[in-house]
Amino acid sequence: MAALDILPLDTLLILIAVAGLAGLVDAIAGGGGLLALPALLWAGLPPVQALATNKLQGTFGTLTASVHYVRKG
Repeated sequence: MAALDILPLDTLLILIAVAGLAGLVDAIAGGGGLLALPALLWAGLPPVQALATNKLQGTFGTLTASVHYVRKG
């Protein structure tokens, strides 16, 4: 089942926008999860799945930032 089958398109677009904003906040000051987690819960995800998704998002953000830092010195 694809995400489009589970969530309405407008909810999915809102989640994408919030994820982008959360990534921007994480890059500048950290704490993007304070935006992403409530949005995931609002969309109807169970709390455990919302926390796991939020942690995965943060892990990829940290990995990307670390790779960029190592490449640039």
